[in-house]
Amino acid sequence: MQEYRNDEIIVRFDPKLCIHSGICVRGLNQVFDTTRRRWVDVNAASADAIAAQIGRCPSGALSFERREKP
Repeated sequence: MQEYRNDEIIVRFDPKLCIHSGICVRGLNQVFDTTRRRWVDVNAASADAIAAQIGRCPSGALSFERREKP
């Protein structure tokens, strides 16, 4: 399980579940970029936009958790 986080959201990726549909990359390529070593950049878009795109993942390989603001 891979995890990417900032102050607003935690994104988790389970490569064992991924079916490589590419929906994440095509829908929000500034966040999901497979050419980078750490391919998820949670600072490249709003937490709302990231959560919405993760909701489109057909395999469930991507998930998220909102972090509470202090």
